[in-house]
Amino acid sequence: MNLVNKIVPKNYTGAKSGATAKTKCDTRHHALNLYKQAKYRLLDINNWHRICDYKGAEFQLTDAEGNLLLKPTPEQGNLIRIKLPGPRNKKGDGYDWVRIEKIQNEKKEESDEELCGFRVRPIKKPDSNDNTSAHFYTDKASSTFLVYRETTFIYAMERGRNEIPNLRGTLFNKLRNVMVAIPAMLGLSKPQWQKLVQGVLKND
Repeated sequence: MNLVNKIVPKNYTGAKSGATAKTKCDTRHHALNLYKQAKYRLLDINNWHRICDYKGAEFQLTDAEGNLLLKPTPEQGNLIRIKLPGPRNKKGDGYDWVRIEKIQNEKKEESDEELCGFRVRPIKKPDSNDNTSAHFYTDKASSTFLVYRETTFIYAMERGRNEIPNLRGTLFNKLRNVMVAIPAMLGLSKPQWQKLVQGVLKND
């Protein structure tokens, strides 16, 4: 899985997390078709809550200024506005914010592999004068979302790295971030990500 290692950072501080779904197709033709469907679902961020079929976070793709985007595919530099259940993030006007910092779409003919995915990182709220992240993690953290095909095997993955609670801001926001971050670091966010990766690989 060298293609996966090229986009997922190493974990050098804090916690790491992850969720994986995997399926084996009967034929290469079937694998190519499923991979195409899985890519579409993964990139359709606005419909992740439907793909998850899980009452957790809601995700909305926006431009760099925070204006909502209805397109089914993201671009590098777009933002994702996250509405979490529970206490709202006052620093982000009720939302947590991340930026898509890298998109990767790569194919290796000789080994019959291909990968599509993107990596996000916490950022400040658009138009805010405060340069610290409007997210329950610091901007050292990242999340990477991938679909990967190796011959007739298809994988969907989420990988969280360098997860550290964000202790900047008001006392309320510090407490709120700890209340959200610590359970997530202990694995309580995994059910949502597991639902997402399983939904991405749904074989219609």
